[in-house]
Amino acid sequence: MRLSVVMPAYNEADGIHAAVDAVRSNVLDRVPRSELVVVNDGSRDNTGSILDAIAALDPRVRVVHKPNGGHGPAIMTGLSAARGEYVFLVDSDNQIPLEEFAPFWDAAMAGKDAAFGVRRVRHDADLRKVLTVVIRKSLAMLFGVQLYDANVPYKLLRRSLWEDARRLIPEGTLAPSLFLAVFAAKRGYDIAYLDVTHKDRETGTVSIRRWKLVKFCARALRQLLDFRGALLATAR
Repeated sequence: MRLSVVMPAYNEADGIHAAVDAVRSNVLDRVPRSELVVVNDGSRDNTGSILDAIAALDPRVRVVHKPNGGHGPAIMTGLSAARGEYVFLVDSDNQIPLEEFAPFWDAAMAGKDAAFGVRRVRHDADLRKVLTVVIRKSLAMLFGVQLYDANVPYKLLRRSLWEDARRLIPEGTLAPSLFLAVFAAKRGYDIAYLDVTHKDRETGTVSIRRWKLVKFCARALRQLLDFRGALLATAR
């Protein structure tokens, strides 16, 4: 398998068909021997049944059903199920167009270890924007890395990079995509940073709101400090 696209989904019944179609037309049709692994994270609507119907008609689409555990554990589940030499992490909310995938694949084929998207303009709630700035400054202080958009859900990387990082990223990590970006930057992987468009969410459920988001970030910060210790220990 050349490429695995990993997409977590939670209560996205209104938009999941469009999200899968975007991956198929812009990624799977472009890259031979590629697959889409969709992780249905315990959706309460009919997201799961829609995905099963799609997968029954397209062998390139695989669906993994799991009890609801949050976005981070869903990504970890998808990464564990991925079979490709490269892995592409995307969300199912259609906020970043899959039409912008081509330069990412071109960067990988040119020898880059990873290509990470950067949302210069974000259409999110103000609190999320503020927390992104806090994360950016925290990463610079804790790890000495300059990452403008570390947690962007639009990352292409060699699976070997993930295999190298996963021993330091526990299963219950809330933001594995962020940790993966820090690991890649800190360990000197060759990364392309490419600007991507970010659109308003039109369908689906925002699973973390307001103070729940603040509490989520507080827990993630504690995990980040543990991750920093593990990185330092393995660098010795």
